[in-house]
Amino acid sequence: MAYELLWTAYSKDDYRRLDASERIVVDKGLARIQERGMEAGQPLSGALAGCRKIKHRKLGLRIVFREMEGRIEVMEIVAIGKRADGAVYRTATTRIDL
Repeated sequence: MAYELLWTAYSKDDYRRLDASERIVVDKGLARIQERGMEAGQPLSGALAGCRKIKHRKLGLRIVFREMEGRIEVMEIVAIGKRADGAVYRTATTRIDL
C-alpha cells in the first residue's frame, strides 16, 4: 500500500529551501512515509499529539507529518526543518489546526 503525500504551501517551501544533500535525506524519509504511513517515525506529544516525526540526527533535520482525517491513505507533510532549540516543532504547531 502506498500513501499519498499532501504538502502544505509552507512545507513545500521548507523543502525548496533545503540544499541538495539535505533533500537526499528528506527524500528517503518521505519514501518511508509513503510506504509505511503512520508506522514511520516516532510519535510526538503535547500540541503535536497525533503527529509523528522522522529525524536525521547528523543533519539535525526533522519531518513532521500526520494522517489526514477523512482521507484514505493520505499523509500531510506539516514541516521540514532543523530541530535547533525546537524550532521545527514550534513551526509545526503553528501550522496545524488542533
